[in-house]
Amino acid sequence: MRILIIGGGNVAEELLARIDLRKHEVFVVEKDPERRRILSMKYDVYVIDRDATDVGLYTSEVDMNEIDAVIALTGRNEINLFALAIAKMYNIPLRMAKVTDINIAVLLQSLGLGIPICQPSLVASFISNYISAISSPREVASFAGYKLYYISLAETDIAANQRISQLGLPEDTYILLVFDGTNLRVPSPEDVLRPGYQLLVMSRERDISKYFKG
Repeated sequence: MRILIIGGGNVAEELLARIDLRKHEVFVVEKDPERRRILSMKYDVYVIDRDATDVGLYTSEVDMNEIDAVIALTGRNEINLFALAIAKMYNIPLRMAKVTDINIAVLLQSLGLGIPICQPSLVASFISNYISAISSPREVASFAGYKLYYISLAETDIAANQRISQLGLPEDTYILLVFDGTNLRVPSPEDVLRPGYQLLVMSRERDISKYFKG
């Protein structure tokens, strides 16, 4: 993919650290010279010194017809919406923007500009999910005899500080995803489950609480 990232701040740097830059050609638009220096030094990307609101960026600096994704990550909602509006004009299939207000997220969706990533909503969602699943597993879906559970691990839980291979889970019970507060990943049997981890578990068992909560 050819990816155009608007804004080279901390979120952009985290994104660059997580994607495979051998498979993707990435262009980063950033005005701050220090941020440009850091990104150019650490990552194999094209860093562009240009104002994201300058239409010339999209008509001459970057060939928008060759771009597959535009990801707007500046700290200003209006700039991010502007970038996605330009991207929509060029029919770029993947358009995402960081926004700081749920009303801006709703506006972005209603205009069909792309996918909003609303930081306050994400943080609140993770915290509320953690609270709701701290005392017992919370069922979130069911299909084909299986149920999906959301589980938050507390320090007093039997599974806390245990390897997944040590939990004695039934053959029809699987930990699909683990979120450790930083990364969402598919775990291995030797991963240690720490207090505070959030788990997505699939099982046919009627009571999986005993395997995680005790």
